[in-house]
Amino acid sequence: MLKIKLTRRGKRNAPTYRIAVQEARTKVSGRAVAEIGYLIPRVDGNHEFKVDKKAYEGWVAKGAVPTESVIKLINKKYTYTKYEPKKAKAEQPEAGSLKVGNDKNSNE
Repeated sequence: MLKIKLTRRGKRNAPTYRIAVQEARTKVSGRAVAEIGYLIPRVDGNHEFKVDKKAYEGWVAKGAVPTESVIKLINKKYTYTKYEPKKAKAEQPEAGSLKVGNDKNSNE
């Protein structure tokens, strides 16, 4: 089964993506049957995006299934949010602040 999905390229902290037709079970950076476009996400929202519509429609007609992210890109409903590990870690509650179940040692 073929899928149309994003494959990550680029260097650390500066990703670029290729829109590729791949076998469903290949890894993300694996060998592609065809590359039909690219995406260069930018934090300011001015993404560089290009896809060959004829090739996309041709592969869909042949039975290739696009992933959710590719569908959002094609429909122009894609929003890029940069992942910041320090911010994500700060939003998580501390381990000692959660109460789970009844404490057996309490005399309440």
